Amino acid sequence: MSKLPVPVEFRLPEGWEPVRPEEWGVDNAAFMAVRRDAPGDYVPILSISGDWRLDYITLETIADESVELARAQADEVELLDRKEIGSEEAPAILQLLGVNATIDGRGWELRQGQVLSGLVDVKDPSRRVVVIYTVTCAAEQFDVVGREFQAFMSTVKPVAPDGSNSSPESS
Repeated sequence: MSKLPVPVEFRLPEGWEPVRPEEWGVDNAAFMAVRRDAPGDYVPILSISGDWRLDYITLETIADESVELARAQADEVELLDRKEIGSEEAPAILQLLGVNATIDGRGWELRQGQVLSGLVDVKDPSRRVVVIYTVTCAAEQFDVVGREFQAFMSTVKPVAPDGSNSSPESS
């Protein structure tokens, strides 16, 4: 399991349970949760990953990289929506992907919501952390799971090294 370079705190929506990413074949997530009781056969997955980015590429380019990574892992991927959110010190991009994937021999029409969040080091603006929050579910589950992901994202807060809540400006 990877570790986030900046700790965050959050609250999972009801029905979501933490799981060990490696038990689900995921090696790049710092955190993962599933919702086993979701309607339908697909088990929705929520994950958090991230790392330092010392390059000067835009968050939009990083979002494009994320889409290309999804394309490398699925049969077909379409960018359905993308919005810039956040602030200059903590820019973020929200994007929604339509994904057709074959998992264990079964075809799935999936939705993947991603929030890519950048946290700039105020002491050294060339350094930033990019954290990617992802939820994946069957297309027919997205009305419910998408709302739960929004509720989850509303609870996410960076934590300062001393354990107190920190805004990106004071990190």
